[in-house]
Amino acid sequence: MDLGLAGRAYAVLGGTRGMGFECVRLLAEEGANIAVISRDPSAQQARFDELAECYGVKIVGIAADASSSGQAEAAVAAAIKRFKTLDGLAVTNHWMGKSRDFVKINDEEWDAYFQNSLMVAVRAARAALPHLAANGGGSLVLTTAYSSRAPKPDILAYAAFKAALNNLVGSLMKAYGPSGVRVNAVAPGAIRTGRYETRLADLRRDKPDLAQEEADQIMLEKMGLQVALNRIGSPSEVAEMIVFLLSQRAGYATGLIANVDGGTDF
Repeated sequence: MDLGLAGRAYAVLGGTRGMGFECVRLLAEEGANIAVISRDPSAQQARFDELAECYGVKIVGIAADASSSGQAEAAVAAAIKRFKTLDGLAVTNHWMGKSRDFVKINDEEWDAYFQNSLMVAVRAARAALPHLAANGGGSLVLTTAYSSRAPKPDILAYAAFKAALNNLVGSLMKAYGPSGVRVNAVAPGAIRTGRYETRLADLRRDKPDLAQEEADQIMLEKMGLQVALNRIGSPSEVAEMIVFLLSQRAGYATGLIANVDGGTDF
Protein backbone atom coordinates (compact mmCIF):
# COMPACT_ATOMS: atom_id res chain seq x y z
CA MET A 1 0.00 0.00 0.00
CA ASP A 2 1.27 3.44 -0.92
CA LEU A 3 1.03 5.49 2.27
CA GLY A 4 1.57 8.78 0.47
CA LEU A 5 4.75 9.61 2.36
CA ALA A 6 7.06 10.15 -0.61
CA GLY A 7 8.86 13.47 -0.47
CA ARG A 8 7.59 14.28 3.01
CA ALA A 9 9.82 14.87 6.04
CA TYR A 10 9.63 13.05 9.37
CA ALA A 11 11.64 12.92 12.57
CA VAL A 12 12.12 9.71 14.55
CA LEU A 13 13.33 10.13 18.10
CA GLY A 14 15.14 6.98 19.19
CA GLY A 15 15.62 5.69 15.65
CA THR A 16 18.86 3.76 15.92
CA ARG A 17 17.58 0.38 17.09
CA GLY A 18 14.54 -1.79 17.58
CA MET A 19 11.19 -0.37 16.54
CA GLY A 20 12.74 3.07 16.02
CA PHE A 21 15.17 1.80 13.41
CA GLU A 22 12.36 -0.17 11.77
CA CYS A 23 10.37 3.08 11.53
CA VAL A 24 13.29 4.69 9.72
CA ARG A 25 13.54 1.74 7.36
CA LEU A 26 9.82 1.73 6.56
CA LEU A 27 9.67 5.50 6.08
CA ALA A 28 12.62 5.25 3.69
CA GLU A 29 10.87 2.49 1.75
CA GLU A 30 7.90 4.83 1.39
CA GLY A 31 10.12 7.57 -0.02
CA ALA A 32 10.17 9.88 3.00
CA ASN A 33 13.11 11.96 4.19
CA ILE A 34 14.01 11.29 7.81
CA ALA A 35 15.82 13.00 10.67
CA VAL A 36 16.98 10.44 13.24
CA ILE A 37 17.29 11.96 16.71
CA SER A 38 19.37 9.87 19.08
CA ARG A 39 22.17 10.08 21.61
CA ASP A 40 24.53 8.59 19.02
CA PRO A 41 23.01 8.39 15.54
CA SER A 42 26.47 7.92 14.02
CA ALA A 43 26.45 4.35 15.35
CA GLN A 44 23.98 3.43 12.61
CA GLN A 45 25.02 5.96 9.96
CA ALA A 46 26.33 3.25 7.61
CA ARG A 47 22.94 1.52 7.65
CA PHE A 48 21.17 4.85 7.19
CA ASP A 49 23.39 5.64 4.20
CA GLU A 50 22.51 2.27 2.65
CA LEU A 51 18.79 2.95 3.07
CA ALA A 52 19.13 6.46 1.67
CA GLU A 53 20.97 5.22 -1.41
CA CYS A 54 18.60 2.29 -1.93
CA TYR A 55 15.41 4.38 -1.78
CA GLY A 56 16.66 7.73 -3.01
CA VAL A 57 15.85 9.61 0.19
CA LYS A 58 17.71 11.76 2.71
CA ILE A 59 18.42 10.42 6.19
CA VAL A 60 20.25 12.69 8.60
CA GLY A 61 21.35 11.95 12.13
CA ILE A 62 20.98 14.56 14.87
CA ALA A 63 22.69 13.88 18.19
CA ALA A 64 20.65 14.75 21.28
CA ASP A 65 19.95 13.45 24.76
CA ALA A 66 16.24 14.16 24.95
CA SER A 67 16.17 13.42 28.68
CA SER A 68 18.04 16.72 29.18
CA SER A 69 16.19 20.00 28.91
CA GLY A 70 16.62 21.84 25.62
CA GLN A 71 18.22 19.06 23.58
CA ALA A 72 15.08 17.58 22.04
CA GLU A 73 13.86 21.06 21.18
CA ALA A 74 17.15 21.90 19.47
CA ALA A 75 17.14 18.60 17.58
CA VAL A 76 13.60 19.08 16.24
CA ALA A 77 14.48 22.63 15.22
CA ALA A 78 17.54 21.28 13.38
CA ALA A 79 15.37 18.73 11.55
CA ILE A 80 12.97 21.46 10.44
CA LYS A 81 15.87 23.63 9.30
CA ARG A 82 17.43 20.74 7.37
CA PHE A 83 14.27 19.79 5.46
CA LYS A 84 12.59 23.22 5.50
CA THR A 85 9.50 21.53 6.94
CA LEU A 86 8.29 18.66 9.10
CA ASP A 87 5.22 16.51 8.45
CA GLY A 88 5.35 14.32 11.52
CA LEU A 89 7.27 13.05 14.52
CA ALA A 90 7.49 9.57 16.04
CA VAL A 91 8.83 9.22 19.58
CA THR A 92 10.07 5.63 19.85
CA ASN A 93 12.62 5.72 22.67
CA HIS A 94 12.40 2.97 25.27
CA TRP A 95 13.86 3.18 28.77
CA MET A 96 13.24 0.83 31.66
CA GLY A 97 15.12 0.54 34.94
CA LYS A 98 15.44 -2.50 37.13
CA SER A 99 12.36 -4.24 38.50
CA ARG A 100 11.94 -3.25 42.13
CA ASP A 101 9.38 -3.26 44.92
CA PHE A 102 7.65 0.09 45.32
CA VAL A 103 9.36 1.01 48.61
CA LYS A 104 12.80 0.31 47.08
CA ILE A 105 12.42 2.80 44.21
CA ASN A 106 14.19 5.94 45.40
CA ASP A 107 13.69 9.53 44.27
CA GLU A 108 16.60 9.34 41.84
CA GLU A 109 15.02 6.37 40.05
CA TRP A 110 11.61 8.04 39.95
CA ASP A 111 13.22 11.09 38.39
CA ALA A 112 15.00 8.91 35.80
CA TYR A 113 11.65 7.42 34.78
CA PHE A 114 10.11 10.90 34.70
CA GLN A 115 12.82 12.27 32.43
CA ASN A 116 13.22 9.24 30.13
CA SER A 117 9.64 8.01 29.87
CA LEU A 118 7.57 11.21 30.05
CA MET A 119 9.67 14.32 29.54
CA VAL A 120 11.41 13.00 26.43
CA ALA A 121 7.99 12.87 24.75
CA VAL A 122 6.88 16.19 26.25
CA ARG A 123 9.97 18.02 25.02
CA ALA A 124 9.84 16.56 21.52
CA ALA A 125 6.10 17.21 21.19
CA ARG A 126 6.44 20.76 22.51
CA ALA A 127 9.01 21.46 19.81
CA ALA A 128 7.17 19.81 16.92
CA LEU A 129 3.50 20.62 17.50
CA PRO A 130 3.60 24.40 16.91
CA HIS A 131 5.32 23.83 13.56
CA LEU A 132 2.86 21.11 12.54
CA ALA A 133 -0.06 23.34 13.48
CA ALA A 134 1.35 26.33 11.60
CA ASN A 135 2.02 24.09 8.61
CA GLY A 136 -1.64 23.12 8.31
CA GLY A 137 -1.46 19.75 10.02
CA GLY A 138 0.65 16.68 10.55
CA SER A 139 1.01 13.70 12.83
CA LEU A 140 2.59 12.97 16.21
CA VAL A 141 2.94 9.35 17.35
CA LEU A 142 4.13 8.51 20.86
CA THR A 143 5.10 5.12 22.26
CA THR A 144 3.39 4.01 25.44
CA ALA A 145 3.04 0.37 26.57
CA TYR A 146 0.67 -2.49 27.30
CA SER A 147 1.51 -2.05 30.98
CA SER A 148 0.09 1.49 30.95
CA ARG A 149 -3.38 -0.09 31.09
CA ALA A 150 -2.44 -3.33 32.83
CA PRO A 151 -0.20 -2.24 35.73
CA LYS A 152 2.37 -4.69 37.04
CA PRO A 153 3.77 -4.41 40.59
CA ASP A 154 7.34 -5.14 39.48
CA ILE A 155 7.42 -2.33 36.88
CA LEU A 156 5.08 0.14 38.52
CA ALA A 157 7.21 3.26 37.94
CA TYR A 158 7.54 2.44 34.25
CA ALA A 159 3.80 1.76 33.96
CA ALA A 160 2.89 4.95 35.84
CA PHE A 161 4.65 7.23 33.36
CA LYS A 162 3.44 5.27 30.35
CA ALA A 163 -0.09 5.81 31.67
CA ALA A 164 0.70 9.53 31.84
CA LEU A 165 1.56 9.41 28.14
CA ASN A 166 -1.86 7.93 27.40
CA ASN A 167 -3.48 10.90 29.10
CA LEU A 168 -1.16 13.30 27.30
CA VAL A 169 -2.26 11.89 23.93
CA GLY A 170 -5.89 12.66 24.74
CA SER A 171 -5.13 16.19 25.87
CA LEU A 172 -2.93 17.00 22.87
CA MET A 173 -5.55 15.55 20.53
CA LYS A 174 -8.04 18.11 21.85
CA ALA A 175 -5.56 20.97 21.82
CA TYR A 176 -4.18 20.49 18.31
CA GLY A 177 -7.01 18.76 16.45
CA PRO A 178 -8.53 22.08 15.32
CA SER A 179 -5.21 22.85 13.60
CA GLY A 180 -5.32 19.58 11.67
CA VAL A 181 -2.72 17.79 13.77
CA ARG A 182 -3.38 14.17 14.70
CA VAL A 183 -1.93 12.76 17.94
CA ASN A 184 -1.82 9.01 18.54
CA ALA A 185 0.23 6.39 20.33
CA VAL A 186 1.13 2.75 20.02
CA ALA A 187 1.07 0.47 23.06
CA PRO A 188 3.41 -2.47 22.42
CA GLY A 189 3.19 -5.68 24.39
CA ALA A 190 6.04 -8.20 24.59
CA ILE A 191 8.41 -7.33 21.73
CA ARG A 192 11.76 -8.76 20.64
CA THR A 193 13.93 -5.88 21.85
CA GLY A 194 17.46 -5.92 23.26
CA ARG A 195 16.20 -7.39 26.52
CA TYR A 196 14.59 -10.21 24.57
CA GLU A 197 17.90 -11.06 22.90
CA THR A 198 19.62 -11.09 26.30
CA ARG A 199 17.00 -13.43 27.74
CA LEU A 200 17.18 -15.66 24.66
CA ALA A 201 20.96 -15.93 25.02
CA ASP A 202 20.54 -16.87 28.70
CA LEU A 203 18.05 -19.61 27.83
CA ARG A 204 20.27 -21.00 25.08
CA ARG A 205 23.22 -21.35 27.43
CA ASP A 206 21.39 -24.27 29.00
CA LYS A 207 19.65 -25.38 25.82
CA PRO A 208 21.67 -24.38 22.71
CA ASP A 209 19.13 -25.78 20.25
CA LEU A 210 16.15 -23.96 21.78
CA ALA A 211 13.81 -22.82 19.00
CA GLN A 212 12.55 -19.24 19.03
CA GLU A 213 8.92 -20.39 19.30
CA GLU A 214 9.70 -22.43 22.42
CA ALA A 215 11.74 -19.57 23.85
CA ASP A 216 8.77 -17.23 23.33
CA GLN A 217 6.56 -19.55 25.36
CA ILE A 218 9.06 -19.75 28.20
CA MET A 219 9.45 -15.97 28.33
CA LEU A 220 5.72 -15.28 28.17
CA GLU A 221 5.17 -17.72 31.02
CA LYS A 222 7.90 -16.09 33.12
CA MET A 223 6.37 -12.66 32.46
CA GLY A 224 2.91 -13.93 33.35
CA LEU A 225 1.45 -12.84 30.00
CA GLN A 226 -1.37 -14.57 28.13
CA VAL A 227 -1.15 -13.59 24.46
CA ALA A 228 -3.87 -14.59 22.00
CA LEU A 229 -1.39 -14.96 19.12
CA ASN A 230 0.78 -17.07 21.41
CA ARG A 231 4.10 -15.43 20.53
CA ILE A 232 6.28 -12.38 21.11
CA GLY A 233 6.08 -9.61 18.52
CA SER A 234 8.80 -8.13 16.35
CA PRO A 235 9.94 -4.48 16.29
CA SER A 236 8.86 -4.20 12.65
CA GLU A 237 5.26 -5.06 13.58
CA VAL A 238 5.15 -2.09 15.95
CA ALA A 239 6.89 0.15 13.41
CA GLU A 240 4.31 -0.69 10.75
CA MET A 241 1.58 0.68 13.00
CA ILE A 242 3.59 3.80 13.81
CA VAL A 243 4.27 4.57 10.16
CA PHE A 244 0.63 3.96 9.26
CA LEU A 245 -0.44 6.43 11.95
CA LEU A 246 2.06 8.98 10.65
CA SER A 247 0.47 8.73 7.20
CA GLN A 248 -2.69 10.27 5.82
CA ARG A 249 -4.06 6.75 5.41
CA ALA A 250 -4.91 7.23 9.10
CA GLY A 251 -6.26 10.69 8.39
CA TYR A 252 -9.33 10.36 10.63
CA ALA A 253 -7.55 8.62 13.50
CA THR A 254 -6.56 10.78 16.45
CA GLY A 255 -6.48 10.20 20.21
CA LEU A 256 -5.90 6.51 19.52
CA ILE A 257 -3.86 4.26 21.83
CA ALA A 258 -3.26 1.40 19.41
CA ASN A 259 -2.51 -1.94 21.05
CA VAL A 260 0.26 -3.83 19.26
CA ASP A 261 0.40 -6.68 21.73
CA GLY A 262 -0.85 -9.81 19.97
CA GLY A 263 -4.04 -9.78 22.02
CA THR A 264 -2.44 -9.70 25.45
CA ASP A 265 -4.90 -10.38 28.25
CA PHE A 266 -5.29 -7.28 30.41
